[in-house]
Amino acid sequence: MKISLHKITRENFDAVIGLSLRDDQKDVLPSNVFSIAESTLSPLFHPRAICQDDKVVGFAMYQFGEIGDFDEDDCTIWRFMIDQQHQSTGIGTIALGLVIEEIKSYHRAKLIDIYYHPENLAAKKLYAKFGFKVVGDRDDGTLIAEIAI
Repeated sequence: MKISLHKITRENFDAVIGLSLRDDQKDVLPSNVFSIAESTLSPLFHPRAICQDDKVVGFAMYQFGEIGDFDEDDCTIWRFMIDQQHQSTGIGTIALGLVIEEIKSYHRAKLIDIYYHPENLAAKKLYAKFGFKVVGDRDDGTLIAEIAI
């Protein structure tokens, strides 16, 4: 099983927006269409298709700094999802590792943070594997976890 990250292109766009979550996950993550549209708002966003061999099986998006703030000491993973048919297969663990390595390759960020809904236990477990620690929450109750790199 070869897992890789790819930029969003015309060739993989339909596959990325066709990915789906389990019913219990749909309310805790914006759609991939919304995320790709959002990524056009700033050159600091990096949307990625997660592929197993040549098949799109997930989506991730990270951003250096904040919108309007070019402090590149921080990087936020805004989106991370694996299609419901490919969850619990180890793909998410490999893919998150690839996202973190890609972020490190820029040699810009000292900290990575990630947000997730407190009821998303699969996300909590996955992020903890990489050393993410909850450091607070947002006004909407979303948890903020971070790791130093």
